[in-house]
Amino acid sequence: MSWAIEAMRDGFEEAARRHLQMPGSPADHQIGGKFFVPPWSIDATIREKLFLGPSEENVKRLNLRSWSGVAKLLNVYAALSNTESVMDYSPSGILAAMPRLFWPQYDWQLGTSNMFRIGRAWHVYATDKGKTAFSLKYGIDLEVFLKIAFGIYAGSAEHLAIRAKYLSPLGTTNTQLHQVRQIIGNTLEGHYEWVRNTSNPDIPRDFLRSVTKENPIFEISDAKGRAYLVPSRSNLMLRITDGLYYDIVSDPNARRRSGEAFEDLCLKLVRHYNGATRSVEPERKTTYGMSADILVEDEPTSTGLIIECKVRRIPQKVLTSPNPFGDFSDAFEDIVKGIVQIWRTYQELYSTSHMKMAGIVLQYDPWTILGSAFVSKLFYYANEKANAIGIPASDRIPVAMVGYFDFENLLRQHEYSDIFQAACDWCPEKLYGSEFGGVLSVKKQPKGIKSAFDYGTLATAAVPWWGKSPD
Repeated sequence: MSWAIEAMRDGFEEAARRHLQMPGSPADHQIGGKFFVPPWSIDATIREKLFLGPSEENVKRLNLRSWSGVAKLLNVYAALSNTESVMDYSPSGILAAMPRLFWPQYDWQLGTSNMFRIGRAWHVYATDKGKTAFSLKYGIDLEVFLKIAFGIYAGSAEHLAIRAKYLSPLGTTNTQLHQVRQIIGNTLEGHYEWVRNTSNPDIPRDFLRSVTKENPIFEISDAKGRAYLVPSRSNLMLRITDGLYYDIVSDPNARRRSGEAFEDLCLKLVRHYNGATRSVEPERKTTYGMSADILVEDEPTSTGLIIECKVRRIPQKVLTSPNPFGDFSDAFEDIVKGIVQIWRTYQELYSTSHMKMAGIVLQYDPWTILGSAFVSKLFYYANEKANAIGIPASDRIPVAMVGYFDFENLLRQHEYSDIFQAACDWCPEKLYGSEFGGVLSVKKQPKGIKSAFDYGTLATAAVPWWGKSPD
C-alpha cells in the first residue's frame, strides 16, 4: 500500500496499479490533488501495524489492494490521531507546539530535489573524517554503502522487491549488501521488536519515531530467496543523505569536520548567486578569535551581510516536545551563540566603518521555522550574553533566521538588495503576525530565476563513483 501510493504520486502509474487499484491520475495523488493521502499518515500507520505484530490466522482482513480499503484504514488512524492531538499540552501552549505539529510533515512538504539532498548531505557528511568514522563504526566503506543503498533506491522506483541479482552490476558483494541492510534496515521480526522498544505511551502516536525514516529497508524471504522492500523511497533517500548525520555524530572529529564542510558549502552557495558583483569572503581573524563565517560586502551601496552557519541538527527530543524551548532551551544555545557571534563580528569589523550591515543565522535544519513563539526568547538570551561581554546596543544589528533550503530559494529568486532589506526589517517583535513564521522571507515578487547551483559536482567530489558513466 505505502509503496504503491508513493509510486503513483511520483508518476510511476503503471507500477503502482500493479499493487493497488487507484483512481485518478498521478497528479490527483500529489499535494492538493483530490486523492492525496498524506505520506506522514501512511508512515504512522505502518508503525501501528508493526506495533500490533503479525496477523493472527483467523481474523478478518482488510483488502488493501482496493482504494476503499485504504480509505477505511487511514480514516481509523486519523480518528485515533485526533483523540491524542492535544494530549500533552494546554490550549495556551499551542503556539509553543507549532514546530512539533509541523515537523512530521516537513520532509515531505519541503519537496527538494534528490540532487539537492545528495549534493548537500554528501558534501557535509561524506568527508574524509566522516568516511573514517563510518568505516570504524560499521566495518564497510561509506562509498560502497551509498552505492548499494542508492542502487536499492533506484531499483525500487518500479519494483516492489529488490533482489541481490539486480544489484550485481554494481560490483558489490552479498556480504556488503547484508551489511547495508543491517545498518538501515531489518527483518520483519526485527522491525516488530524495534517499534515495540521505541514506543512511549506519553507521546502522541503522530510524534513517535519513524521506522521508515530510521530503517527504511525491510528484508523478507520467500521461495526465491531474500528480497528487500522499501515502503517509502523518499524516506530511504532521506536516510542516505541527511540521515548520515546520525552515523557520524558520535565521532568528534567527523562532527567538527562536518561543520567546516557546511561552512564551505554555504560560502560556495553565496558566491555562486552573487557572482562577481560583490565581495563574498570567509571568516577573518579578529582580536577575540575568528569572525562569523561569511562576510558579504557591497561597496557601491555600502551594505553587507554577516552570515553565521550552524550545522547542528534538531534532536528528536526537541521535535517531539509540546514545548520545545521550555523543555530543552539548552538545545537552542547554538542559535543564541550565532546571534551573538554576528554582533561581535560587527563590533570588531564594522562598527566604525561606513558599512550598514545585517546578520543571518543560516541553519542546516531550520530551527526557527514556525517558531515565532520562542524566537523572542532566543534574542532575550542573546542580549544577556551580549551584555556580559560588553557589546553595546548600538552594535546589535538586525539578525534574521533562515534554513539552508529557504535561503537558497531567496538567493536564486531575489536580488541581493531585497534580501538585505528583508534581513534589516526582520525582528522578533514582528513574528507574531500572520506574515512571519520565524524565518527570513522577501515579500517582493521574484524578478527572475538565476542559474541553479551545481550539486552534482559536490556529490562527485565527495563520492567519486557518482560522476562515472555506467560501463
